[in-house]
Amino acid sequence: MSAVALRAAGDIKALASTGDLFIPPTGSDKIGFSFTIDDPYDTTDAKKGEVKYKVWARYTTDSSANPVVWKTGDVTQLTKSTANPIPTGAVKMTGSISVSSSDKPGDKWQLQVAQTDDSVTSAPTDNAAWKDSIALDVKAATRVNGASVSPNPVKLKSGSEVDVFVAFELEKAGDEKVTDVRLESKSYDDYYSLGTGMESDGKSYHDSAAFDYSTSSGAWQLKITVTRGSKTYSFVKGFEVSKSGSSKAKSKVKLSVSPSKVKKGKTVKLYGKAYRGSAGWGKKIMKLYFKKKGSSKWSFVGYVGSTSTGKFSKTVKPKYTGYWRLAATGTSKTYGSYSNYKLVTVK
Repeated sequence: MSAVALRAAGDIKALASTGDLFIPPTGSDKIGFSFTIDDPYDTTDAKKGEVKYKVWARYTTDSSANPVVWKTGDVTQLTKSTANPIPTGAVKMTGSISVSSSDKPGDKWQLQVAQTDDSVTSAPTDNAAWKDSIALDVKAATRVNGASVSPNPVKLKSGSEVDVFVAFELEKAGDEKVTDVRLESKSYDDYYSLGTGMESDGKSYHDSAAFDYSTSSGAWQLKITVTRGSKTYSFVKGFEVSKSGSSKAKSKVKLSVSPSKVKKGKTVKLYGKAYRGSAGWGKKIMKLYFKKKGSSKWSFVGYVGSTSTGKFSKTVKPKYTGYWRLAATGTSKTYGSYSNYKLVTVK
């Protein structure tokens, strides 16, 4: 965050940038700014609380150009005040300017604001009206270079594992930090988490994960998540996973609960869907388990069956606060799996 104070000029004071001053790696973003305006509300009986002024904003990415090319910024205009008494003195206002991945970084960015009467419908054309100005030093975008996944494609064989190696370089232009690295399926809820530490040079990354035959096949991606200032960005690199020979299908069970808080003696609905591969696992009988909060022991409660499309639903009347989950037993053609846990609080 940057805060560049400006000398008072007319009724507008303390113009400052409030956003992260850097180019986004992709797409577009906003850089915020704020300022104060003196006595913006009418205090006369006839127009009490009405706004007296309108503020306009413009910016350029190169203040040294001849001629300077200006773009329009956004200002959140004040609305009529219903406060009693009507605010007097300095009132804060905010706005923003756009920044895109195609923009060039540098210290020649400039933001200007101008004040007019509230009845004015267009921005001033006279440069003399744009008295309030600050320079913005906009830094370069974060880049991830040379991202690779090896081998690609990943070819899985029954009974063995394949080490999948990941490498990339982080091109820093500020306080960037790698906060998450994972290899994830594009079609299934299947992923491998990797470490987030960089090599000793602070920019190189190497890690690996062992894929086994239960890993989903199809399109996958390396996803690198980077934080910088208050922003979070993700970089992806696609790769393929394939299988040879006979295989078991992978299963998963997604469990939801409604409500998650209930009075003692009331019922709770457990529901969701069981999957075999990417399709619903129809007519599957699953085991329901409960674990009291604070305990380490899961207790068998009963059975839950899925419909032909894999959906299931069961109503229970919990006595204690605790966790619920389902278990889908494996078969000769399908791997077994547990659902996610769901906490139900009993008041």
